[in-house]
Amino acid sequence: MSEDLLRRKFEHRFNMLDTDNDGYITEADLTALGDRLIAHLQEPPTSPKSRSVADSKAHYWRCLSQLAAPDADGRVSKDAFVVGLAASADSRRVREMVHPSIKADLALADRDDDGVVDIDEFTTLYTAIGVPAGQARDIFRVLDRNGDGNLDLDEWLEAADEFFTATDSTAPGNHILGRV
Repeated sequence: MSEDLLRRKFEHRFNMLDTDNDGYITEADLTALGDRLIAHLQEPPTSPKSRSVADSKAHYWRCLSQLAAPDADGRVSKDAFVVGLAASADSRRVREMVHPSIKADLALADRDDDGVVDIDEFTTLYTAIGVPAGQARDIFRVLDRNGDGNLDLDEWLEAADEFFTATDSTAPGNHILGRV
């Protein structure tokens, strides 16, 4: 059961990162994801927030390339992605890959620069990655563990860590990227 849950979560994450739906993740997919977030949130492309998002997606690719070796064409298949993450799910390597991206995404979504995202800021970010608005609001409520109406960086990182490591099907972080 637990391996099946992890596989389903990793496959779900793969599908979200494969922005061109060609069955592979490439550096171009991650660049496109960053560009889509920046455009959707109407952030100037040369702003520090935009540069941070772009840098975090490049970092994600470098780390992913170490976890799941790309093929000769520079692509990571779904199987390679799942196997690479499964082999590293309990290690710091996944956190090193994911945390910078989360930090940059939170900063981008935090339109009033108060260090947290509210439900509207969260929903705007999540619709940019393809999560329907209603589902994004549901995710927010699950991840807002202290019920203060905001997500801070620690709550978001905790949820991400659970997504990549939790084998308990009731862990709130399982839903950080929508229904699995």
